[in-house]
Amino acid sequence: MMKLRPSLRLYFLGAMLFLGVSMAITFSALTVNYFVEGMDSVLRGTMVEVADTEGLAVQDGKPVMLLGFHVASRWQDLPTEARDIFPVPPTAMFEFNKYVVKDDFFSPPNAVHFVMVMKTKPGQLLYIYKTYKGDLHARLSDGPGSQFFWISVFGISGIVVFALLLIMVMRRVASPVEALRDWAKSLNAESLQQPPPEFKYKELNTLAKIVHNSLSSVQDSLNSVQEGLDREHEFLRNASHELRTPIAVIRTNVELLNKINTKSPMTVKQQQVIERIERAGFTMSHLTETLLWLSRDESLSLTLERVKLDELIRQTVDDLNYLLRGKSVIVELNTSEWQVELPATACRIVLANLVRNAFQHTQSGVVTINQQQGLVVIRNSNDDLDDAVADNVGNAGANSQDLGFGLGVKLTDKLTARFNWHHQRLVESSGHKVTVNFNTPNDIKTALDNA
Repeated sequence: MMKLRPSLRLYFLGAMLFLGVSMAITFSALTVNYFVEGMDSVLRGTMVEVADTEGLAVQDGKPVMLLGFHVASRWQDLPTEARDIFPVPPTAMFEFNKYVVKDDFFSPPNAVHFVMVMKTKPGQLLYIYKTYKGDLHARLSDGPGSQFFWISVFGISGIVVFALLLIMVMRRVASPVEALRDWAKSLNAESLQQPPPEFKYKELNTLAKIVHNSLSSVQDSLNSVQEGLDREHEFLRNASHELRTPIAVIRTNVELLNKINTKSPMTVKQQQVIERIERAGFTMSHLTETLLWLSRDESLSLTLERVKLDELIRQTVDDLNYLLRGKSVIVELNTSEWQVELPATACRIVLANLVRNAFQHTQSGVVTINQQQGLVVIRNSNDDLDDAVADNVGNAGANSQDLGFGLGVKLTDKLTARFNWHHQRLVESSGHKVTVNFNTPNDIKTALDNA
């Protein structure tokens, strides 16, 4: 069942209607009560006047009937009907007792009986009894129960008039409030340049100014942030593109030096220098590619290509094999032929980052790379437990200067999330286990369409 949301408008309308109906019912009930009390007061006065009538000779055993009032000096001289209805005679002077006979609470009375005891001016004690049968109100007014009828009519009319006035007031108040709501919902960067419109009431105009000023401040802050981000992205793109040329020159000359070295061997120190330059060239090359992706360079195409995943893994391992020079690390590579349509550049960057992580954080041990169709599992295991603990705890330390757990991890997470490639990293006692599952072409095409 749908839950109704609370509405301030409906709450106010319901509360005011409840208040108006309650007041109408209360005043109608008071009117009826005053009407009945007035009739009783008139009747009580009439009884007093009848008892004080000059020449009224009332004696024990000889009650008098005057204008429909039974007047007796003793209780037992009243009619049997009166003594049956009022079994106990009134004792206090001018005590006025009434007994109403009717079918139900809302129906008019079928009969009303009145009795009162008083002393006349000469000091005689008299009991006065009066009864009305049939429609009493019809006898006292123009029609059957006309007083109560008109009281009900005026009460209902008051409720209707109050409800109509309340609805009119609510419309006059709600209309500018709704206009304020619609204006606030339609605000955008262009409309914020215009001053807020007039909303009829001072409080609403103040609220509109507050909303306008707040959103304008937020928009200015967003513009400043966006400008800063644009400048940073532009710098990253420009720097990355400009770095490609010197990096290519460095790597080309390193390859040339290696060829020269085959003809005229260098000294050990010279060879070490060349190897450091070569590693730096590879690192800068990957860093440049990473920065381009992080800056969302549109020049990098996301078109699908037919990729031999097993060959790409082997090529990646060969390219990053320089990271294992001088280490006692064994690489176990288990692949199977598998071709799939993937964004080749994104796939290569993810694989390069994962393999680089494993090579960089293994000083002595085994790196296992298993590929079965689109599932790739890379695990590094350090023989020295102290190195493994330092690797797990201190990844942000000395190795943070490389792409291991810095930009490389960030870019890997970004790409795998973008293309819906399942990616998981687990910390084990002797190293790490990383899993990435390259999806089917349909999933990749969907991700590209949504990108």
